[in-house]
Amino acid sequence: MTTANRKRIFGDKIAFKSLSCAPVNELGVVYLFGLLHDTFDFKIESIQSDCLARRKVGNNRWEEVRIEFEYDSRAFKTHAHDPSEVDVIVCWTHNWKECPKRIEIIELSSLLGDAEQIEKQIQKKKTLNEWQLFAQQKRLEGLTFAEIAGLWKKGRMEKGTPLRF
Repeated sequence: MTTANRKRIFGDKIAFKSLSCAPVNELGVVYLFGLLHDTFDFKIESIQSDCLARRKVGNNRWEEVRIEFEYDSRAFKTHAHDPSEVDVIVCWTHNWKECPKRIEIIELSSLLGDAEQIEKQIQKKKTLNEWQLFAQQKRLEGLTFAEIAGLWKKGRMEKGTPLRF
């Protein structure tokens, strides 16, 4: 927030996606992680002051990942978080030398340039499957998802093909 006597503080210019300046606090780290979570192969289940995510570990297998956000990693200790309740710390600066080895650190400041390149490399043209195309078309026609599902099921049964969503 700003007041008449206080001006906003900005980080260094980074011009990354929709973020023009580096984070200066934990909320900036959360936002930047939100922009990059796909790059790090996370699927977010819930995000609040911390994050519950998942990442693929095998065919049809996902592991739960508990993520804590900090501007600098040492703040994790300062805030008296329990190391046994976190798998990953996402921070702008990693400065906690005594961090337990089992906790993965994602230091965004050191990865930002690489993350942008990685993202460009992993971007694929996204194609929709048959169900997604059908649902998209019917949704644009104004049908509800219940109506779309009913039409899909009826069409698949008439064709004698299994239902695949």
